[in-house]
Amino acid sequence: MSPRLHSHTLLATMIFLTCAVNWKCFADNNQNGTSSLRQQNIIDVSSYTDATRIAEKKSAMLLVSIRPQDVDADHDEVTQHLKKHSVRKIFTESDTPWVFCQLDFNECSISLIQSTFLKEIREGPGVCVIDYAHEPLKGQVVSVLPRRDGKYYQFTQQDLSLLAYLPIGSLTQRSMILAVRRHADAPRSTDGGCDIMLCEAAAAHSAHQAKLQKQGHHGWKLRSQQISDHRGPAVEVCAESWPDQDLLDSCVDCVSCWRQSPGHWRAVSSEHSAYGYDIRRGTNSIWYATGIFIH
Repeated sequence: MSPRLHSHTLLATMIFLTCAVNWKCFADNNQNGTSSLRQQNIIDVSSYTDATRIAEKKSAMLLVSIRPQDVDADHDEVTQHLKKHSVRKIFTESDTPWVFCQLDFNECSISLIQSTFLKEIREGPGVCVIDYAHEPLKGQVVSVLPRRDGKYYQFTQQDLSLLAYLPIGSLTQRSMILAVRRHADAPRSTDGGCDIMLCEAAAAHSAHQAKLQKQGHHGWKLRSQQISDHRGPAVEVCAESWPDQDLLDSCVDCVSCWRQSPGHWRAVSSEHSAYGYDIRRGTNSIWYATGIFIH
């Protein structure tokens, strides 16, 4: 057993308690310079400025895809994939309006995109989702898919379809859920309802671990009491990444760590009535993940 896996196994002991589940998780017209094609509730827009304006007006999710440098739309695999009827159907059935904006890496309009997004897609081609559909998150980047290979996360076209049904939530929450759902063993912990109380608890504990720079179930008894309404038993799992990794590499890394422990994987792979995931980065450049589930 490697020292790192041994640490995960010791620190990520699962604890059961009673816990409440109360809320669900957050988890045209043609314009100048705009080419719009409406298919049910998807609007394709070629200008980033127009796309943000339309997404805000329509209260839609904005998917932005940046092609590799010097690759035109006709030869870009993501551009062509997002045109497929089967793929678009997944988004149109997601009950959320969508705006698609596909950009050339060389376009000057790229400078308008949030620096956070560019960093998270590894300063290269990639995809992001900006939420204009839900008031608490309006204008925030909530998903990123870098197309440059990382240490653990490598882009696949199947990841695009996963974006359509990720629950409402922050970038870190949705990235953890994406990492769970894309795992080859198809774990089922996110098949139930994404619960806001559990998401907030997972976020708070991930931040606490990051502040301490130590993985573990610190204060779990008190935390469990704060969220418990005697609904039923719950389980918590924790993990930490290797240092100096980006967000998606760390999310995939943490899920892989859970996969190496039968006890943890039993919790992550089992179906639950409700769940919450989140992850936070410490000043030591290590990310700390938390998952909390209600049976």
